[in-house]
Amino acid sequence: MLGKILSRLITGKPRYRSAPKIEISSVISYEDYINIANDELRTDLINLIFEKKLALDSSKQFAYNGYCYVFKAFVDFIVDYDYAYKVDNILMPNWRERLACPVCHLNNRMRAAVHIFRLETQANENAKIYITEQTTILCKLFQQSYKNTCGSEYLGELVRRGSSNSNGIRNEDLTNLSFNSNRFDAILSFDVLEHIPNYKKALEECYRCIKPGGSIFISAPFELASKKNIMRAYLCQAGGLVHLLPPEYHGDPINPEGCLCFYHFGWDILDDLREVGFSDAKALLYWSKEFGYLGGEQLILVAQKE
Repeated sequence: MLGKILSRLITGKPRYRSAPKIEISSVISYEDYINIANDELRTDLINLIFEKKLALDSSKQFAYNGYCYVFKAFVDFIVDYDYAYKVDNILMPNWRERLACPVCHLNNRMRAAVHIFRLETQANENAKIYITEQTTILCKLFQQSYKNTCGSEYLGELVRRGSSNSNGIRNEDLTNLSFNSNRFDAILSFDVLEHIPNYKKALEECYRCIKPGGSIFISAPFELASKKNIMRAYLCQAGGLVHLLPPEYHGDPINPEGCLCFYHFGWDILDDLREVGFSDAKALLYWSKEFGYLGGEQLILVAQKE
């Protein structure tokens, strides 16, 4: 079954009904976003009403029919109330982390990451890709679709940088990568950057390791209404941890206690990408009823190395 899924991911051939189309807004700055947001205010309200109605109609796990870009077919996405939150006193599913396809098992944000990567690049099966995760289904899909994909996790000082532990998990520190410069056609970092105190150093390392003409793809917690990046915690010079906001921990495949979130990003992250050398830095905003990309407008950051 996995082989068939990967074949469809590479060939792009849809199954059954015709594949829907997706609208994506390309935004290059906070000011650019404000102009677009003002124009789309009514659309955003209609989308939110749609999501609220879905939540009100169910208080437990339910199915949502949509098109899975990875599997290339209409499926019943699985929605539950793990990590749910309230909007206007309505308990809402964590749409971004749920809506899992019953076939490829990727959730909302992971399916969208594959979708946007495929739309933005002409990568073939020989492309050299580094993805900053290794123990996930998403990494396995990329490794089997693009044979020169390298994945890793952060294992700290337990394993030498660039080496693997007894389970075959490679250890990399995104602020000090073991790779040679100009190695990869693309670096993919999905919901990792917010856990790195010195995220700017991580961006510099990614820039160093990407080939000229290559691209970086990033997803992370993002505050659409904030021009500035929001620091939630930091490490002081003495090595102590200082919290500026209530501690927020995200799920971690390596650490069952979770991983501390140091940042929620704002539009300044695009300037950060440009400062380390990337060009054409932009945020790709999307929401799709047909593809099951719910949870308000989401985004993936994309930038290129000239």
